[in-house]
Amino acid sequence: MAASDQVHAEGEQGPAKRLKSESAVADAASPQAQTPTYLREIDAGITEFITPGWSGFDAIIKHRYSDFFVNEIDPHGNVVHLTSYTDAIDPEPPKTEAEIEIDALNVPGDAQAAFDEAFVRLEPILGASDAARIKSHLEVTEEQTLEQRSLVLGRELDKDQRKGVYMVTNNFLPTRVTCETVDGQLRFIRRLPKDKAPSDKRGQRSKWAHAGDYCHFVMQKENQDSMDTLQQIARTLKCNARVFGMAGTKDKRGITVQKCSAFRIAHDRLIWASRKLRGGRLGNFSYGEKEIKLGELGGNQFTIILRHVQGADAVSLEPVLLGIRNTGFINYFGMQRFGTQSISSHTIGISVLKSDWRRIIDLILCPRIGERDDVAKARNVWDTTRDPKATLELLPRRAALAEHSVLQHFVKSGSTNNCSAAFACIPRNLRLMYVHAYQSFIWNHAVSERIRVFGTKGAVPGDLVIVASDFSDNAHAKSKAPEEETRVVPVLVTEENASDYSIYDVVLPLPGWDVRYPEHQVKNVYEELMAKDGLSPSGLAKHPLKEYRLAGAYRHFLIKPRDFMYEWMRYNDDALPLARSDSDAIEGKHDPESIEFGQNVALKLKFDLPPSAYATMLLRELMRTETAAGYQTQLSNNTESKE
Repeated sequence: MAASDQVHAEGEQGPAKRLKSESAVADAASPQAQTPTYLREIDAGITEFITPGWSGFDAIIKHRYSDFFVNEIDPHGNVVHLTSYTDAIDPEPPKTEAEIEIDALNVPGDAQAAFDEAFVRLEPILGASDAARIKSHLEVTEEQTLEQRSLVLGRELDKDQRKGVYMVTNNFLPTRVTCETVDGQLRFIRRLPKDKAPSDKRGQRSKWAHAGDYCHFVMQKENQDSMDTLQQIARTLKCNARVFGMAGTKDKRGITVQKCSAFRIAHDRLIWASRKLRGGRLGNFSYGEKEIKLGELGGNQFTIILRHVQGADAVSLEPVLLGIRNTGFINYFGMQRFGTQSISSHTIGISVLKSDWRRIIDLILCPRIGERDDVAKARNVWDTTRDPKATLELLPRRAALAEHSVLQHFVKSGSTNNCSAAFACIPRNLRLMYVHAYQSFIWNHAVSERIRVFGTKGAVPGDLVIVASDFSDNAHAKSKAPEEETRVVPVLVTEENASDYSIYDVVLPLPGWDVRYPEHQVKNVYEELMAKDGLSPSGLAKHPLKEYRLAGAYRHFLIKPRDFMYEWMRYNDDALPLARSDSDAIEGKHDPESIEFGQNVALKLKFDLPPSAYATMLLRELMRTETAAGYQTQLSNNTESKE
């Protein structure tokens, strides 16, 4: 059977394959055989597969953070790379109409020549007599009172005449005369030698001598959040982090490259800040008129190393790899969407949607299982004392942005009562992340139910469809991220039109008040799951705060990767990288090569995905293993302890 036919065959055979049980995955030493302290895939609604007849294999995802690379793809389809730390495209900014007009005056560099030329130009505007009066007035050198130094023209001029006079005096006589309009008449005040030259507002404005208000740059970061890196830069430059823009946040545990923008911060300052960055580098500077905003990307290119591969080889895995290349995978929201701690983001999102501000703060600040010691100590102080100042003093700043924001509000206000105001101090993107995580939680469960009930043969009556752009044909550059297709109206599938659509056209809504729901039993998932949380789809329009009134969106539930490639590698040392970063290339390091008789086996994958798609969900389809960060960390630790 051809790989491209596997999706349709799966639909004919019935529901897709479920996640294998924990007991079947590994022995007693496996993290899955222990009581988990993290959110698992099954908890997040991730249960189904679409590639039939495959039991998966064992490997470690992100054994090192340098095993996971992400390079942003810009809206034009170009993969973003860091290729230089210092190069800058910095052309002369285009001149304004006023500057072009001033250049055309050809003001002489010699002061006396400029003085003489001024009256040649004033004569046709004011007449020979008035021009001569003004010249004689300005040639007086003795010190006089302000009244004696003032000459009123004695007649009114129209707007064009006044403009012409100001143009001449401001550019030919800036140190000799101040010209002003009083009661419709021009007054010429002879300047004293000790007087400062008049301020040139146009000159002050031109101090930003770059072709656009925004400096665009490429940022590479390692093992930290995108926002954390930008906040580092902001602290170094002593500016507000809001001056920075980016198209999207990237995985924390990995080496990622993306384009960013900075409002009116010159590239030389960014170069200086880059040298002080921990875990990041900046480069490839240019200037533009527009900020880089969230969602302005064409996708992401991933390079992923799976280490300690067991239970698969090049022969057995070949048809599965081809199947994923041609068939794709379920477009679940990955586990990163829900956070990596014992209290998941979507749990907080439920309380946000219910306006339960006290519970939100309790969830954000309460002790959590598996956290680093310094953070755990701070949380325990809060749990036992409710003292924001003492808690804040112990809390590492870079480890807890939301917690810092809340505690700082409590300290400044002198009270812990106004939980709504404290939550509002958290950056908006982070606050919205909680409610979006809840939408993703519901969507994952709905997609699993859609596949369990109807399989993946094709669109069925009651489905909703939006014709998918073909990402594999480079059409992604013109398409929006799946989450952002809110203005596209889906078509309801009926018996009559079902054959007109592919399974790749089928969408499911993220819950909201302005979306349509499928007209079959999958709709019940939305209502029943949300009811358990005290919520409803229609109720999402009634939140007292506008920013939490979720309109909803649509998302395709099956997608294909683009340019899917793979390579088998052998190696000996887990401490050595198996792929080269952009900064490695700049510094002249070679791309790591496979060792012919290396004792360990790794699989290197490279592929492109559209915006908002999760590479870990492709890995899940391939490996049939738990992708939660907690599980992979335990698996990695177990491997290191055995070694």
